[in-house]
Amino acid sequence: MRVYEIQTKYKAVGIIPDLKAIQSASDIAAYFRGAFDGNPMQEQFWCLILNASNKPMARHLCTMGLANQTQIHPREAFKVAIREGGVSVIFAHNHPSGSTRPSNEDIEVTRRLCEAGKILDIPVLDHIIIADEGYNSLRAMNPSIFG
Repeated sequence: MRVYEIQTKYKAVGIIPDLKAIQSASDIAAYFRGAFDGNPMQEQFWCLILNASNKPMARHLCTMGLANQTQIHPREAFKVAIREGGVSVIFAHNHPSGSTRPSNEDIEVTRRLCEAGKILDIPVLDHIIIADEGYNSLRAMNPSIFG
């Protein structure tokens, strides 16, 4: 009887070529420019996975919702980051309404994701809301959420 060793490799979702390190909310917004164009009338929740140098490793569409909401659970939000060995994450979602103002639900989900990130030792660096009128950083608005 012969025994064969099989090695499988998988390709990360949305692998990113060598990009510069993320240093600001404007870098994040610029990176996600155009990412929401496929379904602009639905909320989409994305995870950007970073390495130890804050360089993007991969991005992942976690969930797509309705015109004014989407559901996200830490399990789905961190799944790819764990698989890819991410050191930190940044979340981004769009507001089809055009407003960048975070809802109470946006703030609460960010709080839950930050708590989960602390447990997993994968810190959430920011959560950006992107809309027609620009973008808004929840870290800039509510730094206490991020610890």
